[in-house]
Amino acid sequence: MKRTIIKPKGIGLRFVNTFFTSITLIVFIFILIISARVNARFHAVTRAMEKFITCQQSSEQIKESSNFLTDQARLFAVTHKQEYVDAYLKELNETKRQQHAIEQLETVCSKSDIALQRLRIAIEQGESLINMELYAMRLVYESANIPNMPSRIASIPIGALDRSDSKEKLRQTAVNNLFGDGYLIYKMRINENCKLTVSTIEQQIKDDLHMNATELGININRLRLLFFTLLVINLFLFIVFAYLIMIPLHTFQSAIRKDEKLSVIGALEFRNLAKSYNEIYEIKAQNERSLLKKAEYDGLTGILNRRAFDEICETSREKMQRIALLLIDMDNFKQVNDNYGHAGGDTVLKELARQLTEKFRSGDYISRIGGDEFAVILPNFKPEAATLIQRKIRQINAELGSMKGIANVSISAGLAFSENGYSQSLYENADKALYHVKEKGKCGCEIFKENRAQSE
Repeated sequence: MKRTIIKPKGIGLRFVNTFFTSITLIVFIFILIISARVNARFHAVTRAMEKFITCQQSSEQIKESSNFLTDQARLFAVTHKQEYVDAYLKELNETKRQQHAIEQLETVCSKSDIALQRLRIAIEQGESLINMELYAMRLVYESANIPNMPSRIASIPIGALDRSDSKEKLRQTAVNNLFGDGYLIYKMRINENCKLTVSTIEQQIKDDLHMNATELGININRLRLLFFTLLVINLFLFIVFAYLIMIPLHTFQSAIRKDEKLSVIGALEFRNLAKSYNEIYEIKAQNERSLLKKAEYDGLTGILNRRAFDEICETSREKMQRIALLLIDMDNFKQVNDNYGHAGGDTVLKELARQLTEKFRSGDYISRIGGDEFAVILPNFKPEAATLIQRKIRQINAELGSMKGIANVSISAGLAFSENGYSQSLYENADKALYHVKEKGKCGCEIFKENRAQSE
């Protein structure tokens, strides 16, 4: 008949690793994509801000240059001072703020930009104002007979009508050209056209800036969400790691120390491990039980004999398990035999075996290892529970002391502990504790203490 193998159900570590690695990788890819978008939008916002600042600066330069030229021409017409002409021509031929402003705008605007093209047209229209100003200054030179006329102004021809006018009329014509309503209206229209064109460019830049800033904010929020998702994944991974690995490991460690079966918990691999361990544990337990069945029992008391005691000690030595050893001696047993005969002594021994079997755990091994010598091996016994053993010895002594027909019956006991199973030193330590009880007057239980043993 074939044996049916039932595989434990559970989540495998390989699956958990693959799942969380895939999720983390997907989230990380999204983070990279959105980070690239954030970077692109950030640079777009930066460029839009630079474009906006450049546009404002260019607009100011165009306006300042136009006003400066008008002011210099008017001041010359009124004062006839050469310095205003020089300043005018320097702005026109060297400083060229309007031209530089257009060049700056071209660095942030495409050449096909309609707004930029309109601004170029407006600047070209402004050239007619410059021609009017130069012509007015030419008339001023003629009317005031001012020497050292610059070649740029001297090259401007005077119309036949103006040439026939008197010098006063020439001066008046020059003033009208610069201060008259026609000039002011024309200048205002050109300036308004420039202003509207620059405002259009600024509005385009503002819209672009707003769009990029909005998209940047959306992508930053997406990044925050992804980082929060990563945090949740890490927290969930920690919980899964604790549930599938840490808790099972801690439970297994505790069970192995106590020499108990493992709980089938945790990841699939741990469940398989626990199942295999438990199968081996059952086989060993069966071997131990069969060993005890084969072992000889004491014919008088019915408890384990010396041979069984030695077998159990050897098994404990191999398992390296934590145990306690309790050695027990009958007090004044020779007097009991002398006073009540061997039958009385046998009665006392059987009563002690009964009391020990009744008071100690079913998993403890109670043996008669000599005539009136008994031993109890307590697996997985904690030193903190030593007072419980002393209490049990006191109870047994009370029971033995109240036996009918036999007086002055008591026991002495010595208790010692080991973290690594049975050893000769464990037996010697328990025997030393028993010896101290005998020294103190018998009828009690002493716990072996390392410091006291060293002082002796």
